[in-house]
Amino acid sequence: MDRLKDVKGKKSILVLASGIDTFSKHTLDQTMKQLRQSDVTIFCVGVAKPLMNRIEARGGNGTSLTVLQAENQLKTFSQLTGGYAWFPQFDGEIPGVLHDATALLRNQYSLSYSPSSGAKDGKFHKVRVELVAPDGGPLTIVDQKGKKQKSLVYAREGYQAPKDGVGD
Repeated sequence: MDRLKDVKGKKSILVLASGIDTFSKHTLDQTMKQLRQSDVTIFCVGVAKPLMNRIEARGGNGTSLTVLQAENQLKTFSQLTGGYAWFPQFDGEIPGVLHDATALLRNQYSLSYSPSSGAKDGKFHKVRVELVAPDGGPLTIVDQKGKKQKSLVYAREGYQAPKDGVGD
């Protein structure tokens, strides 16, 4: 994310990883703080399950608790930044996952938000994005044949307000 700091426009990162932390220079708390302050969307593909399946098929004992924790962290990174996380069971699923990721990137909308209070408290503020019909009820989306379509919203959990400083 540091390398993308000065890049203008939309930015996304595709993480292909087990999610198991083996050599980080940052703690999870430091990473979460940096994610909240960034404008980068993270898409994660957890690749630990195919490996665990192979180990267990050969009679080995996989560390499923470690894998579950790793998946939870990848899921959190994606949700926090408005992205999505996939956890394929088999290697053969990965091309389909990458196809889904590119489809999500091609079908994005940009919304902006300015808080009415204009708070410059430096805190993280949660935001909820919903699809609402003109009458205020839930939005119903139908295809050309009149069949209801499920709609999903992937959005950042919130934003980091700027801190009011001397130079502001």
